[in-house]
Amino acid sequence: MHILLVFCDGVGLGDDDPATNPFFHAPMKTLRALFGKIPTRADGILYGEHAILVPTDARLGVPGLPQSGTGQTTIFTGINAPAHIGEHLGPYPNDALRELLKQHSIFKQLGALGFSTAFGNAYPPFFFERLQRGKARRTATLQAAIAGDVRVRDVNHLARGEAVSGLSMNNKFWVESGASVPLITAHIAGENLMRLAQQFDFTAFEYAPTDMVGHKDNHADILGVLNEVDEFWGGIVAQMNLESDLVIITSDHGNIEDWTVKGHTLNPVPTILLGARRAEAAEKIRALTDIAPTVLDLLRDAGKFH
Repeated sequence: MHILLVFCDGVGLGDDDPATNPFFHAPMKTLRALFGKIPTRADGILYGEHAILVPTDARLGVPGLPQSGTGQTTIFTGINAPAHIGEHLGPYPNDALRELLKQHSIFKQLGALGFSTAFGNAYPPFFFERLQRGKARRTATLQAAIAGDVRVRDVNHLARGEAVSGLSMNNKFWVESGASVPLITAHIAGENLMRLAQQFDFTAFEYAPTDMVGHKDNHADILGVLNEVDEFWGGIVAQMNLESDLVIITSDHGNIEDWTVKGHTLNPVPTILLGARRAEAAEKIRALTDIAPTVLDLLRDAGKFH
């Protein structure tokens, strides 16, 4: 069994109202094909032929707006990070969150059990220079991968189709910066990521633009990102094996689903479960704290435990 966790920052379940919800204004061909409609927070659990969508609590019993640092730490450890530190915090983790990631990263837990893991994001040369100097800003997701001694992929991996850019899936940013990488479509990027995931027990990927554009009042940019991420999901679906691959698409908090505000929301986030053992996973997930334990349980039960 191969599990691919696609983390899309800042995606919540919005209202069933085109006046506030930009999902109704984008084609969203992949999402509509999976569920026959645009999911909203009024729907509850949605069932498609090959996918299940579970509304997932990102508030975690802590007052205030959910944030990336604590939300991502929760996803990648299974620990209620905002409750642990007494607040929602972001965008980057503080010392207490970094310690949680260091000790309880899902990558580290799986590695200790003998499972193979990968992180699918590619980073440019300047990032590695900053990382070496201790100056690079690292998201909780990246810190979870580093805690598990997972390879951080670079321009060479991107050129070979063995990684995906988390900022420009078509590689335009990289090409304009002089990198020798091909221009591709978001669909091809999704195919590349799924091929990578099929070589490991667990793979994660982080996509940030959904949150970045949600903080700005530019409808064209929001729709552009929704189009890109939906096409990306389509590439993943096209490449995956529904009998042996499980794709988990989730988020840390709401934002992009309401373009009448320039910030995070209190909405639940959608966790989309696609492919193998999705019904079993759907029974286990109700909050962000449930995602990492579900991954562990599924891989153990798949007979991969050493």
